[in-house]
Amino acid sequence: MKKTIFFLFTLISPGLLCAQQSGLKLLEIGATASELARSETSVATPNGAPSLYSNPALLAMSTNSSISLGYTNWISDSNNLFGGINLRKNNRALAFSIYTSGVSGLEQRDAPGESNGDFSIQYVSLSGAYAYDFSYFSAGISGHYLNEEIFPYRANGYALSLGLASSFFNNRVRLGTSLLNLGEMEKLNQVPTELPASFNIGIAADVMELVHFKSPDLPILVTLMADYVIPVDNSESNSYTDYNPDENYMNLGVSLIIADVVQVNSGYKTGDNTRPVSFGAGFITEKVTFNYALIPFNTGFGTVHSIGIQYQL
Repeated sequence: MKKTIFFLFTLISPGLLCAQQSGLKLLEIGATASELARSETSVATPNGAPSLYSNPALLAMSTNSSISLGYTNWISDSNNLFGGINLRKNNRALAFSIYTSGVSGLEQRDAPGESNGDFSIQYVSLSGAYAYDFSYFSAGISGHYLNEEIFPYRANGYALSLGLASSFFNNRVRLGTSLLNLGEMEKLNQVPTELPASFNIGIAADVMELVHFKSPDLPILVTLMADYVIPVDNSESNSYTDYNPDENYMNLGVSLIIADVVQVNSGYKTGDNTRPVSFGAGFITEKVTFNYALIPFNTGFGTVHSIGIQYQL
């Protein structure tokens, strides 16, 4: 019942419907559990195909070609699904993905009483990217075909993202910068949805490796990550997926890899009091990596759970 009332208020209120500005915040939500567990610190951290949404230059810095899959049970019973492939050969990388978010089973009413039936809200991004490693740095570009459907309105659009990345000190320090989600949407009812464009700067560093003298076979690699995010358009928003602040903010993350088998992640978002912290864990094998993320919300919508898998080709 809460879900029905919440979405009906969002959709039928004239002021909110005409000002629908951030339904595509999907583009800012981490596509897989590994990113979500680190509060989306992903501008300088290669992550296979999902990197085409955060910094496409990182596609060429991945060690292998890979297939990535992700499922996230987001708030208000909405579900995010991701599937992507990153094909890396020599200095080049080519990636493709599909990323969707949606919720169904919402009741539509014109007046109190019997409903007119159920409807759904759906967002889709079909994406492709190309990256090249110039030895001293990598550059990449990604393009997204976007579609949004909020009963009874539909709109299409496009977005482009650009990125640069480099590594230093035998790949122990990585820097990245990206300009994301430059594009436009068709009008949804009366106005087009504003894309969440942003300029991002990130760093990731393997700060230390801990080895206990009694357990030399269980080294612990500690990696710290930080992204600084500058929204390009600070338009106000009332969409249900809009949980990032309008002002500049930082994503901070830490990762512990134990014996190259177990990974423990955590993250923090500055200026965000709805989902400031995140946690996660992963299990690493020679070919397959499994990840899980947990994000508690402070808004009464509960806790987000996400699972992901990446297969090295």
